[in-house]
Amino acid sequence: MKTTKKHKRIYSNQQTIEPYYTIRYLFIFITTLTTVTVYHIHKELVRPKLEHLVVYENLTDRDPRVTCQFPILNPFHPSILKYVFVPKPIRCMERSYRLTYIDMDTGLLQFNVSGFKESGYSLDSNTLRCYYQEIYRPNEDDYRVEYGPQIPITGLHEPRTDFIYVSCTNFLGFTVYSNFHAYARRRPEVRKFKDDIELGAAIIGIDSISRLNFMRQMVNSYHFITEEVDGDVLHGFTKVGENTFPNVIPMLTGRSFITEHNNRFDDWPYIWKDFSKEGAATLYAEDQPEFNMFDYLAKGITLQPTLHYMRPYWLAVEQSMLYKMSSPGCLGPTPKHLIYFNYLKSFLKIYKDSPVFLFSLFNEVSHDFVNTVGVIDLDYMKFLKSSIHEGIFNRTVIFVLGDHGNRMDFIRRTKVGTIEDRMPMVTVILPEWVSMKYPSWKASLRENRMRLTSTYDIYATLRHILSTLNNQSKSTDIEQYLLNNIQDKNVKNHFAAPCTGLSFFEPVPLVRDCNEAGIAQWLCVCHEGQQKRLEQEHPYCLAASNEVIRYFNELLDGLENCAKMKLAFVEHAYLYEAPQKYDDGKVYEKSVQITFKAIPGNGYFEATLGMEIKNGSRKFVVIGQVFRINKYGHQADCLPRTMLAKMPILKGICYCD
Repeated sequence: MKTTKKHKRIYSNQQTIEPYYTIRYLFIFITTLTTVTVYHIHKELVRPKLEHLVVYENLTDRDPRVTCQFPILNPFHPSILKYVFVPKPIRCMERSYRLTYIDMDTGLLQFNVSGFKESGYSLDSNTLRCYYQEIYRPNEDDYRVEYGPQIPITGLHEPRTDFIYVSCTNFLGFTVYSNFHAYARRRPEVRKFKDDIELGAAIIGIDSISRLNFMRQMVNSYHFITEEVDGDVLHGFTKVGENTFPNVIPMLTGRSFITEHNNRFDDWPYIWKDFSKEGAATLYAEDQPEFNMFDYLAKGITLQPTLHYMRPYWLAVEQSMLYKMSSPGCLGPTPKHLIYFNYLKSFLKIYKDSPVFLFSLFNEVSHDFVNTVGVIDLDYMKFLKSSIHEGIFNRTVIFVLGDHGNRMDFIRRTKVGTIEDRMPMVTVILPEWVSMKYPSWKASLRENRMRLTSTYDIYATLRHILSTLNNQSKSTDIEQYLLNNIQDKNVKNHFAAPCTGLSFFEPVPLVRDCNEAGIAQWLCVCHEGQQKRLEQEHPYCLAASNEVIRYFNELLDGLENCAKMKLAFVEHAYLYEAPQKYDDGKVYEKSVQITFKAIPGNGYFEATLGMEIKNGSRKFVVIGQVFRINKYGHQADCLPRTMLAKMPILKGICYCD
């Protein structure tokens, strides 16, 4: 077929048009790519940086007489800047309405008029039928909740329990609204203050937050605590255990965590029992019930531990469809931390004229990541500020604290992160009038800010506060009574041992070492700055790491479902050349702290090893605990829970085949 002139023109035009469209599309692609790139670069350059938002006051008033010269670090040390940032705010569902609420002043359940208007429903037309159910904790069960009968909501109601479930159905019988409410109900057995010198205690804790990270992330709260209410930050405070439980137990009992026990925690001599014996109102609150300190890999507490106990609320919430459909960090339209703080505040308000003991530890926003805790900063500050200004903390000593620093995020693999993990946030806020009744308390707090303190000292301080409710001999009688109630002989002997803690309200000795403070040498911060960093190729690094791997495989021997461990590489190591006496009683002339990666499981571990030199040969010995410092998830789920509870290290080193 011959090509006509017309066909030639069309073909020629196509050849002309195709390059045109190709260039056009290429131009659009390059323009779009350039715009997106410029946008993200600009966003990164102008984003709020924590190091610019926080004013850091460097501390130079170190007392040279203090034998433990622990590190005072800048929270924005160059080595960690790449790991810290401003977190994204919590975003709850926008099209979720609050049709009911409990009034914080009266405690009455009622309809939310504005919520009905926003949702399009009418209170007068009876288009919705609403009811509430009281939530109960079953006797001797820490893992279930029970619901009372459905009570129609017709006006103002005063529930009998702290926690209730609310639901509304339309004319077709479909549930169109559900919610959970928490409000503390005053109990008649709680007495009122007898005189003007009695005090209570409130621990407002945040899981896994160091002092430095509190300064970085909780900017408004830190300023309020230190500047507006003159709180005293304890810069030398050091943890005594790896995670929550071995740090909270010394805080509440004055003795170390015991691994060889009967897996029953009811009869342990918690300080809240002493306060309760004196007629005080007691509360224990944690969120995330799966990981509560008495329930994780354990049987929980059989009897309700305190007069008010928030665990049943969160159990009910996490079993609900509302929670499963909610945004992260939310229950319907409400951030979970606001529900938590409001419940604590309701407790403090109804017992404003009574002594209290409050222990709380908020977990969700801080446990896994170092930066996410910043999302609660403003609300945490508002909770403290409003409570103080309303006078509900006027007879209460406040402890703002963490149980330890972050143990799992990337920052933990740095030297600064190691120190942060060991030095949690601890601040004490005294009511203003205390300086008149107990003039030595504030002066001692000021002195102790730059001295070595530990978790055991919190217990001693709580007992000091308890002494305002009783006399010393009576306090001793209560202690003995609690010990006599312990059935297990080993547990009783353990808690009968003397306490090592010292009250913050009395001067801590200038000459105090980690052993005297109850801090294991592998957690001690007194010798920071005395160590020498070793190159990864140094023979000590390989020898020490392989010894830990051998130690791991010895623990795994006989566990057929767990793979054998191998060394991947050494990340960093530090040599301590000064003699150190460790808990095994031995004195090692040299010791090495090493961080390495092992496979399978991609675990990063930190270990301390003593060096023994005999007949010219060198041998490394694992000292104390070995810590896994990154997440391990469910890699050890093939092992029984009882075994993991008894040997927690297996959670991090067993990799199920």
